Amino acid sequence: MLLLAAACGDQHPVEVQRPTVGSVPETALQAFDCTANIRAAAVNCAPAAPAGSGSRNILGGQNSLLKLTSSNVSYNPGTQIFQFDVTVQNLLNEAMGTPDGTVPDPDGIRVFFHAGPAVTSGTGTATVANADGVADITGTQQPYFRYNQILPRNAVSSAKTWQLSVPPSAGTVAFKMYIETDVQYLLVINEVLANPVGLVSTEQPAEYFEVYNAGTLSVNMKGLVIADSAASGRRPYHLVANSLKVAPGAYVTLGGSTNPASNLGATIDYSYGGSFSLANSLDAIKIARVYGTDTLTLDRTQYASAATSAQEGISRELRNPALDNSNMDGSNWATTAVTATYTYGSTTTRGTPKAQNSTYTP
Repeated sequence: MLLLAAACGDQHPVEVQRPTVGSVPETALQAFDCTANIRAAAVNCAPAAPAGSGSRNILGGQNSLLKLTSSNVSYNPGTQIFQFDVTVQNLLNEAMGTPDGTVPDPDGIRVFFHAGPAVTSGTGTATVANADGVADITGTQQPYFRYNQILPRNAVSSAKTWQLSVPPSAGTVAFKMYIETDVQYLLVINEVLANPVGLVSTEQPAEYFEVYNAGTLSVNMKGLVIADSAASGRRPYHLVANSLKVAPGAYVTLGGSTNPASNLGATIDYSYGGSFSLANSLDAIKIARVYGTDTLTLDRTQYASAATSAQEGISRELRNPALDNSNMDGSNWATTAVTATYTYGSTTTRGTPKAQNSTYTP
């Protein structure tokens, strides 16, 4: 995932902006122009004009998603090295530098030069003197600095010294920075209807579970896998094959059918067909991400009590998405309120698919 960012002035965090999900090329998204003043030993950045045209939305503002902070700026005319220390702070709800909050991104958090450095006043040529490596990210052979850390919300990385090779004849140097890393998906299983009204043999199309995005960034669930684990063992994973976007603070529902005649009027965004079926007691739901050769669990909940979590025609709701949702039979979950219903024909179901739960507690 690319996060657009600027470099920084001395101890002054700079603005960070992020594009909304869309098909606009990365080169057309807003970036930041940075200027290093060699003689004044200072680094400053400002938002750049978009590189391309077309419709796009730019989100964010001062310190909205992450910030880079510099310190200890100096220039040595003898070695021709302009250097400064840089830290990265994560302001996302999600952890960064990891796909799941635990496993580190093998590439770390890479702050890379999308353009430059280039001398913009005076004469000479500027280059990156101590890059951790080069990679083809938005261009070819782009130098980057790597922070091999997982950064939870508000965490600050260790400082890394950046060095530019700049001749004394140069006055200012310009460069444009992006950040590239993996970001945790904060998806929460928020509501489950395990036992719809009807015969056990025919109820599967009306089952559903709801997912809430507790993160700062939108998530497309396409490519993730879901599975349930009944007493007979975990069934094969189902790959989410179609685009299923979850905006921050929004809900999506996954169920046996999108046809109201089959799902009894529930609002369902994605149908997993017959590959996923919830038992009326002792089952679990899991959302996972395929990552290399591993399958990393993003969220999981389970239940054992039919009387608590699989009452006929009544969904089970998480009281608040910030709570531990691992045990549906526990006190962090509740039975949907009697006033929260949807109806198809003569069948009424207690549930709040694709909406805030009726038992939500701030």
